[in-house]
Amino acid sequence: MNSFFKLLEASEKAKTAKGITHTPAEIAQQPSLWLRTAEGLVGSKKSIFSFLKEGGLYGSKKSALIFSGAGTSEFIGTSVSTGLRKALNRDVYSIPSTHFVTHPGSMLAADNNYLFVSFARSGNSPESVATYDIIRKYYRHARQLVITCNKDGALAKRTDRDPNSYCIILPEETNDRSLVMTGSFSTMALTGLFLGTLNDTDTFTSEVKRAAAGAARIINDYSDMLAALCRRPFKRVSYLGSSNLFGTMQECHLKLMEMTEGKVACRFDSFLGLRHGPQVFINNECLIFAALSENSRARRYELDLLQQLKKGRQGMAAVIICAKADKEILSLSPHTIELYPEGTAVSDDYRVLTDVVAGQLLGLFKSLNLGHKPDSPSKTGVISRVVKGVTIYK
Repeated sequence: MNSFFKLLEASEKAKTAKGITHTPAEIAQQPSLWLRTAEGLVGSKKSIFSFLKEGGLYGSKKSALIFSGAGTSEFIGTSVSTGLRKALNRDVYSIPSTHFVTHPGSMLAADNNYLFVSFARSGNSPESVATYDIIRKYYRHARQLVITCNKDGALAKRTDRDPNSYCIILPEETNDRSLVMTGSFSTMALTGLFLGTLNDTDTFTSEVKRAAAGAARIINDYSDMLAALCRRPFKRVSYLGSSNLFGTMQECHLKLMEMTEGKVACRFDSFLGLRHGPQVFINNECLIFAALSENSRARRYELDLLQQLKKGRQGMAAVIICAKADKEILSLSPHTIELYPEGTAVSDDYRVLTDVVAGQLLGLFKSLNLGHKPDSPSKTGVISRVVKGVTIYK
C-alpha cells in the first residue's frame, strides 16, 4: 500500500487528528469524477451548443471568449485558453475577477461581442458576484456562462433571472469540502475544455479517458516518490511550464503555499522566462517542479533550461513530468513522472488534468510533513474556503 492509499485507509479518528478527512479523498476521486462529468456534459450538448452559438463561439457570429475567476478559479482560464483558441478560432483571454472589480471600465471594449465565462467553486466569492453584475450592467453585447460546483451559490441563482446567461452546475462532489480546491479545479478545467469540442465530442471523451488513466498512474505509481521528496527539507519550489502548462503550474504553486500556510515559498514561470531574473530564486533549498510539453519545439527550450540548471548545480532536486521519458530526460533527474510510458498520450491541452494531480499530492505530503492539517491548513485563519473581508464599492 503506497503512501497516499495509507492516508485514504486510515481510521476516521486518525483522519480527524491529521486533518485529512476530505483532501485525500477529493484528490483520489478526480479520475472517476471526470468521466462522469464528461458524460453529463455530452448529454447536455444540444442546449450548451445553442447558447454558445448565440454567444458567438460557433457559427458566423464571432465573439471573444473571456475567462474569469479569482485565485484557483483564475488559473483555470490560463490553463485552458491555448487549446480553445485553436479549437474555436476565436480570441480567448483570462482576466482575473479581482481586476474587474477594481477597474471595471478598462478591462474590455464596451461595444465588442464577448462570451464571458465565470469559474466558481462556491459561487459566493464577492469578487465573482460583483464581476457578474458589472458585465451584466455595462457590457451590453456580452453573454455570460457560469461554471460552478454549487447549485445554491449566488452566481447560480443570478443566472435564473438573466436570459443572456447560462449555468453549468457540476456534480455535487466537485464542491470540495476541504479548504483547498482540487477536484473543483480540475473538473471546471475539463468543462472549460469541453466548450471547444461541441463539433467533436467523441474526441473529448477519449481525451478525458486518457487523462483519467494518466492521473490514476500518478496516484498509484508515484505517490511514494513524492512523499519521500516531501521529507527532504526544501524551503522553496519553482514551478515551470509552457503555454497551457504555465497556468497549471500557477495552480500547483498555489496548492503548496496554501497547504503549508506559506512556510514553503513558491513561484511559477515559463522555462524561458526563468532566465530573465527569477533564476536567482533557485538555490540549494529549492525543489524544481517541471512539466515538459509534448510540443517538440517547446521541448527543446525546456530541456535546455533544465540542462543549464543541472550543470550549474542549481536546486536541491527536480521533479519532471512528461508523457514518456527518453534517455536525456532520465539523465536530468531520477524523479521523473511518466504519464504514458506505453500507449497513446493525452494531448497537451488536457495535461492540466493530469499534471495538477502531481502538484496536489506534493502539497498534501508537504503539508503533513510540516505538521499542518490539509483540510484546514491555515492555523492563523488568514485564508478561508470562501474569501472574507472584501467590501464591494459601487
